[in-house]
Amino acid sequence: MSMADPNDPQTPPRERRRRPELREVFDHAYAMIEPFFDPASGWGGRSLEHLAFRVLRENFPALSAEDVHVVIAAAHRVFIEANPGRSEHLRRPEELRPKA
Repeated sequence: MSMADPNDPQTPPRERRRRPELREVFDHAYAMIEPFFDPASGWGGRSLEHLAFRVLRENFPALSAEDVHVVIAAAHRVFIEANPGRSEHLRRPEELRPKA
């Protein structure tokens, strides 16, 4: 068995995800919580991100609190990347990471 060459354009990218069950629910979950990231649906200029946790827990009871957090963090990043002009009010992922 030969090793795949990562520099070969024919080699498919290595799958980085370790939780395929979260990927399965992500698109549906994102559609449910995306409005909470939008400043137009905020309250007093604040996003309603905190409500996303509740909505996901109610709609996906099989997910643990940690899983819900992972989905919300991923949705946060997706919203920022997809809406650069409407996401200035949100903290950037690099601001949330601990400093080394």
